[in-house]
Amino acid sequence: MIESKHSSRAKRILVVSPPYRLSQVGFPLGLMYIGAILERAGHQVEVIDMDVENLSMDDYVQELNVREYDYFLTGGMITCWNFVVFSCNYIKKIKPDVKIVAGGGIVSSTPQSLLSAATVDIGCIGEGEDTILDIIDAYENNKPLANVSGIVYKEGDQVVQTAKRTDIQDLDALPFPAWDLFNVSKTYIRYPSHHSFLKAKRSAWIYTTRGCPFMCTFCYTEKAVRQRSVENVMAEIRELKERYGIGHINLSDDLFVVRKKRAIEFCEALIKNKMNVTWSATGRCNIIDPEFLKIMKAAGCEFMGLGIESGSDSVLRAIKKNQTPKQIVEAVKMVQKAGIVPGGTFILGLPPETKETVRETVETYKAINSYRNHVNRFFYATPYPGTPLYDEMVAKNRIGDEIRFFEQLSEKGDAVGFVINCTDAFSDEELMTTKREIETEVFNDFMRKHPWDAFSQFLSEKTKWGSINNLLVVLKLKGLREAIRLLVLKFKVAFKIVQDPYMRRWNRKNYAQKNIMYEGTMSTF
Repeated sequence: MIESKHSSRAKRILVVSPPYRLSQVGFPLGLMYIGAILERAGHQVEVIDMDVENLSMDDYVQELNVREYDYFLTGGMITCWNFVVFSCNYIKKIKPDVKIVAGGGIVSSTPQSLLSAATVDIGCIGEGEDTILDIIDAYENNKPLANVSGIVYKEGDQVVQTAKRTDIQDLDALPFPAWDLFNVSKTYIRYPSHHSFLKAKRSAWIYTTRGCPFMCTFCYTEKAVRQRSVENVMAEIRELKERYGIGHINLSDDLFVVRKKRAIEFCEALIKNKMNVTWSATGRCNIIDPEFLKIMKAAGCEFMGLGIESGSDSVLRAIKKNQTPKQIVEAVKMVQKAGIVPGGTFILGLPPETKETVRETVETYKAINSYRNHVNRFFYATPYPGTPLYDEMVAKNRIGDEIRFFEQLSEKGDAVGFVINCTDAFSDEELMTTKREIETEVFNDFMRKHPWDAFSQFLSEKTKWGSINNLLVVLKLKGLREAIRLLVLKFKVAFKIVQDPYMRRWNRKNYAQKNIMYEGTMSTF
């Protein structure tokens, strides 16, 4: 049970959510939960959400200077390394008395590295909702940090890591995420990407479980599975509907279908309570079946993301995926037959990859093209700290300077860009060429099988139709006034009267060691 811990007075806390991708792809739920916990404990919380506010370097630094705060909180995935390192080092220079706390995978997966690169006072390892309250309580009441479990900090030149904190078992004890702190009604509420304009509806993101028990060698995630009660999840969906008019829910669980009985109870509750929402979830090719999918569809499921990764049996065994190419094809076929849109991710360049395994993957991809309405690009195999793949690349001396490698991960932003070659069979250039060639091949195959879907995807990604479609969505979801406002803004941008607020102003070349960030021009609209 999480209890509110009050210090002698409410503290002023600045929470900064780092910039990740070219558009807001989902609620920053980790920091939203932290914000809710802090507010419940009586603290004064302010938020800078870089994916939403899109601040330039100068504007961001100005905000850090002019705001008054006792604690600075940030964190997230390893791909925000440069931003987090820069932010922490800068704040310590301008406000040396502010306590800096970082969390998320960037700390949990490599705590000693972060503390060596950034002036972080405390790193939270694992879930942070209990930990952040204990940290503030220790600082404000002069208690020893050594007694706070689940943290890492420095004593002189030594890095101290305390005892592991027990995972939160009662997830129902957590408050709902602090949606209003992140101004979700004006920023994150949008239509699902797999929806057309005609089906557009306001969508939100929630967790119903935490953890995934599978041992995929490339994935960094908590293994202990815990779940919220179905009643608690229904209450959150109901509140999202009442407060923000939500019509679609994106389940952010690592693996929604991990416990089938509980997933079925969730579906039955949606139907019984007449929630009238559509939703998306993650599945797994080796644990879904037609009857299960039928119940999900009846409850409103419209999209299921599947971690396919490879179409080669030898690669799948090597990465401990516990599924076969035959199961992959059958699963995609089952999902499509149930009336649910099947999604799927593919990874190129995992350590056992050869020209033969690439061909096997391409053939599997072509087989599932028959049952999908879209096609995806391949990700490069990318070793993230805390994974067996990362340890393997370190052992092979593919990763030498760890800090520089994290900087490169941060510069690329995600695994679509090439960072490292994990194979023995390909040179760097051969791997990049192979990626371009097979992406063209599977798209051409998709175009032959689904000419209209392929044409629609091409229009959305390569022409102005994507922007026009977004304008129509704004008209539908927010009304004529907002649509006109957006249209006028676009005209002003076109004639260079104003700068486009929908342009990404932090590009991927972020060099933390130089304390500079270059402004980029990557469109988010």
